[in-house]
Amino acid sequence: MSLVIKSLANFFVCMMLVSAATSAEAVEGPIAYFSDEVPVEFSKPTLPSPKDQVTVAKVRVMGRPAFLLGPDQSGRSSGKMPKEPYSAMLKVLDVIRGKPPEQELVSVTFGTSGFIPTYALGPSTPRQLAQEYYVSMYEDAFGFHLLGSPIDTDRYREWQREISEFERDRLRSPPK
Repeated sequence: MSLVIKSLANFFVCMMLVSAATSAEAVEGPIAYFSDEVPVEFSKPTLPSPKDQVTVAKVRVMGRPAFLLGPDQSGRSSGKMPKEPYSAMLKVLDVIRGKPPEQELVSVTFGTSGFIPTYALGPSTPRQLAQEYYVSMYEDAFGFHLLGSPIDTDRYREWQREISEFERDRLRSPPK
């Protein structure tokens, strides 16, 4: 009987250690979907399955990313939480690695409906929207999806600071 109890105890300890290691890998720090540099590393929670091919491309974002959660046509909340709650239209300027998309303009989804404390969602200020970025993406039956890649904490804070200052100034300025 004590052998069974020891085996069960060892099993539960191993399961707790594996669970802790898995959840520690889930949040690696700040994540960015749009980068000034060619991404070489992807965030573990956003990696596609091995059968999906990753394309790394230089792009221009054609407008502020859209939040896909909101009221439906009736004005009520749709209640469904998409797996990737953000969308953006990208103009593909150059393909660095992987299969080029069939069209120059590509609609992509990104982000996560789960809790990730720090990820830079996308360009929002006029200066950010005027820049070109590198992205990593893959295509499946539902379309194109951006992959997050780790970003330095200081760069993440600077990105978010610029967006916060722009929004604060925009809200203070009188309507035209």
